[in-house]
Amino acid sequence: MSYRSKSWVWQYGKRQGDKAFCDLCDDNSNKVFCCAGGSTGSFGRHLKLIHNINRSSQNPSDDNCREDKECNTVDNLTQCSLSSSNNLNTECSSSSSEFREPQPRKRRRTYIDKNIDRNRICTSERTEEIHQALAKMIAMNQMPLSFCSSSGFKQFMSIVEPNYIICKEGAIKQRLKGLKSSVEYMIKKELKDASNVSCTTDCWSSIAQETYITVTAHFIDDQWCPKSYTLTTHKLDDRHTASNLSNQLEITFNKWDIGQKIMSVVTDNAKNVLNAVNLLDNITEKSDLTCAAHSLQLAVNNALKYDKIENLIQVCSKIVCHFKHSNLASQYLKDKQEQLGLPTESLIQSCKTRWNSIFMMLDRLYKNRCPISNVLADRSMTTAAMAHKFEVTEHQWTDVETLIKLLKPLQIMTTVFCGEKYCSSSMVRPLLNAVIQKHLKHDISDDEISEHFKTTVIRELSDRFKLLWCPSSVVTARQIASFLDPRFKDLEHEPVEAREEIRTRVKNLINEVAEISCDVQIESPVTKHHGALEFLFGDEVNSNTSDSDVQYQNYLAEPQLKFDFDALEWWKTRASKYPLIVELAKKYLGIPATSVSSERCFSTAGNIVTAKRSCLAPETVNMLVFLYQNKQLL
Repeated sequence: MSYRSKSWVWQYGKRQGDKAFCDLCDDNSNKVFCCAGGSTGSFGRHLKLIHNINRSSQNPSDDNCREDKECNTVDNLTQCSLSSSNNLNTECSSSSSEFREPQPRKRRRTYIDKNIDRNRICTSERTEEIHQALAKMIAMNQMPLSFCSSSGFKQFMSIVEPNYIICKEGAIKQRLKGLKSSVEYMIKKELKDASNVSCTTDCWSSIAQETYITVTAHFIDDQWCPKSYTLTTHKLDDRHTASNLSNQLEITFNKWDIGQKIMSVVTDNAKNVLNAVNLLDNITEKSDLTCAAHSLQLAVNNALKYDKIENLIQVCSKIVCHFKHSNLASQYLKDKQEQLGLPTESLIQSCKTRWNSIFMMLDRLYKNRCPISNVLADRSMTTAAMAHKFEVTEHQWTDVETLIKLLKPLQIMTTVFCGEKYCSSSMVRPLLNAVIQKHLKHDISDDEISEHFKTTVIRELSDRFKLLWCPSSVVTARQIASFLDPRFKDLEHEPVEAREEIRTRVKNLINEVAEISCDVQIESPVTKHHGALEFLFGDEVNSNTSDSDVQYQNYLAEPQLKFDFDALEWWKTRASKYPLIVELAKKYLGIPATSVSSERCFSTAGNIVTAKRSCLAPETVNMLVFLYQNKQLL
């Protein structure tokens, strides 16, 4: 009976069922090598690839033993030499006996490949973890989907994880969709808990001439933290009529289940968008809620439409254009700046569509007045004709300085409105009144430019923000928000005849809230008595605050806070003292001052839909913008 010896590979492992266990792999690596049937060939390839062990590196005794067996079974071949036959028989018999009676031995762990880290197995769990991290990186860094298949990324992963299988674009896109679904779930959960939601919206055209509409949601949560989320940035196929825009907004609100919670929509001053908001149902506040920053810039631009101002801006723009188009002049300007000890700054060109760009251009020019004059006066650098063309007289430099002083408070106010820190609509009217009273007030020493600029800006601001009060005026949401802001509750920024109207309106709103919540008994927690006198007199520390009139009068008696205090933190500590007013405060203080949040979405979209990526599908654009704008939830 012939005997079939076991393969050489099994001296390095053992087989159990359909799995092979490698004795050379250490405890930190994957010791289980799974293969179909635990075949010898698969385990041999494992030894060769991972441990650099192959058949040629083994002792040839096994092969000689197999040859000796063949000689003995086929007619006792006598061609083999006696000495070699005896030796081979001895080795074969010892090998056979060892196989029949395996001796217990220690598990061999002494052989460790120098490239063990490079040759480690990338498990499916590890691969999926890398896929998810790659999808998040693409979303958060506004990278193209093709990055996952780029040569640079492949080279990078060959060092970090050599056995990682590169994910294709379709697989990354599926994981991005999964991220979008998870973020949508978290946002819907927070919107469900919000009592009132305010939105901002705007429209934008991409480089591919495709129109998109974006909608962002704003609210204050139970912890009195302002929240802002981008809901959608989807393509518009229809004309930008008021009815079509209104339908798009309603579809978005219903998709996110906030149709009954929307109290206001802040937009720019475009007529079609304003009319679309007026067509919406269930919107409680529709008037005087345009973007404060956009309205402010319209007022400033109208004030700058004055012949002397326009001529001065045109001359300054030509100077900037000269240094922008001449590398030699630009370098010479930097040299002059270093010689005069000024910071090496480039000049700024104005742009009609960019807010405050005229102020930044004039301010940078005036700071670099001396180096600019030196460059223009140098005939080796500037010809006489060009110097005459760019000549700025001393009187014009004085006018530039005047314009800078007039534009600076308006630029700072725009920055406050558009800042990353939350700015409520309650700050709009107080800030406008402060700028008019302290920075735009007429003076006897005002020149022609100052007089015209101040008069025009005050008139424009008064008309656009309805700062003047008349008998037919209606209390707006911004006025209510200012009264509910403890920093401006005394309404010092409002006309005297308007203050009582605002307070009466707020009192009526408090009564409405009390009627709605009359079925729910509002109980104020009673604090334990801390001393003997409190116990003997029997007075509870907290009085009953369920009465709306009591809450209203107590709020009026509160001292007004300084303008740099946190209004939301103040309300958070007094939620139990004013349970009825606090609902109104959360509702009106949650209205944003501007629609800049939607404008920022288009800046993000512009970084995604570039000239090289102009053929992106609208669904992909919406997904990438949504993930980037809500990246704090990733």
